[in-house]
Amino acid sequence: MIRFGCCLNMNAAGQPKIGAEAIPLAAKLGFDYIELPLAQVMELPPDAFRDLVGKIRSGGLPLEACNNFFPAGIRLTGEDANPAAALEYAGAAAERAAAMGAAIIVLGSSGAKNIPPGFPHDRAREQFKGLLVKLQALVEPLGITVTLEPLNTKESNFITTAAEALALVRELSLDHIKLLVDYYHLRMENEDPAVIREAGEDLRHIHIASREGRLFPRPGDGENYALFFGLLKAAGYQGRVSVEAFSKDLQADGPAALSLLRPLAN
Repeated sequence: MIRFGCCLNMNAAGQPKIGAEAIPLAAKLGFDYIELPLAQVMELPPDAFRDLVGKIRSGGLPLEACNNFFPAGIRLTGEDANPAAALEYAGAAAERAAAMGAAIIVLGSSGAKNIPPGFPHDRAREQFKGLLVKLQALVEPLGITVTLEPLNTKESNFITTAAEALALVRELSLDHIKLLVDYYHLRMENEDPAVIREAGEDLRHIHIASREGRLFPRPGDGENYALFFGLLKAAGYQGRVSVEAFSKDLQADGPAALSLLRPLAN
């Protein structure tokens, strides 16, 4: 059964933009779980992190996924890539994700993985592949899966289609390195959504927002969500769908999105 979550960082107040203050509201609005940004969580000192874990446990919703894996300051490709620093960070971040209850960590992280000008794409891809193999060893004992998130070409120059990400996932064939499809990025790139059906069991997480404005899905916003969820059904997908979208009125937009999307998932 598909479950619906909310990425609270998209509308967070204060710094770092985590969104924990909205956990009780998300529970009230009818979401099944929350998703919080790992790079921003990693900015918290130990005492503040313990407070965050307490807020999650008392907030009425489980945390089941984390987006924003790597901060831009940790380079994953290029001459300045530092695999040792990346893995040290990733190990600590995965431990925090596990402590919060996450089963999924999303790896989009354009600032960290974008290929520097003039650096060969093939070399960057090999660097990234090597990192993913080592990430598998870090997250497997924690029961966490890292999902590769293709980003649109306005945000990234590396892994910008679901087909590209799926090819990498299948080339590596690792149990804890899988695919995320983000409806917004898919639409921004005008990618054929049939890739969802092709992905099958390699598809492990979904993000969703409208193409126009990256807003909460709503009737009449010009999107074909029925087609998207039909393809998820064809792929046998029974995982999580996180709304990763902006809102000026979460109390109205959250229930409206759920009322639209839940029947499509049945």
